[in-house]
Amino acid sequence: MKKMLVLSVLLLFLLSGCKIENKSPQSARDDNYGVNQGSNYSCESSGDAQTIGTSLARTGNGDDVITNLAFKKGPVVITLTYNGTAKFTVKLLDSDGEIIAILVDRTGSYTGKVVVQIPKDADNYIVSVISEGAWQVATTKADKKWDN
Repeated sequence: MKKMLVLSVLLLFLLSGCKIENKSPQSARDDNYGVNQGSNYSCESSGDAQTIGTSLARTGNGDDVITNLAFKKGPVVITLTYNGTAKFTVKLLDSDGEIIAILVDRTGSYTGKVVVQIPKDADNYIVSVISEGAWQVATTKADKKWDN
């Protein structure tokens, strides 16, 4: 009986050491249900608790897949730039691989902005880039106020 009690305490001690990271899917779900609302976030993006997880700035050359994007529900502006002569395709997918939006699908250089409606919180979105040249993808929340 004493061994069982010691084993239980040891197991409890080991399990209590587990923690949820700020950028984990569980953290995104917790934010939507009011868990840890008073916490200070230490994320790479800047902004308040409503815009954390909505910022992306990535450059690359050739095909790429950008994962674990925890966008908040609502409109997001995605700025796309491509320098090349081949086909350039960028898609936004949900965690199930379902296409949310085809952001651009054209041949040749491209610079433009696309507004995408993010359908739900608590999902990890994916941006798929297919290109044969240099590209850049950046996002901002659509309701962000700009200084003139």
